[in-house]
Amino acid sequence: MRGDGITILCVDDEETPRIVRALMLRSRGYNVIAAASAAEALKALEHGAIDLILSDQMMPAMSGTELTKLVKATYPRIPVILISGMNEVPADALDADAFIPKLGGPELLFTTIREVLILYRLME
Repeated sequence: MRGDGITILCVDDEETPRIVRALMLRSRGYNVIAAASAAEALKALEHGAIDLILSDQMMPAMSGTELTKLVKATYPRIPVILISGMNEVPADALDADAFIPKLGGPELLFTTIREVLILYRLME
């Protein structure tokens, strides 16, 4: 299923994973806005229609779970998926709509995005 018309905000402080994820998402038809930090992500939210946020968990200054709490307080209708190199879900990740390990690979990423978008009625 293609993500035509869906805009994903992809947040990661590391350049290579951010670029790779953005390329993979674009290959599936998603519009992608990339942010190198949680602060950049919050600014991007102010300027445009974001349908979903895909954020790395471990980032300096503000973690993915901290970003999620701020997003959910201000934009409760935007789903957030956290992605991490850790396989265990952090205790404070309960505000996120999904948590996936990086080791899950691209298919788990695409499946999870699709499921969350369907849950929010952004995709059939």
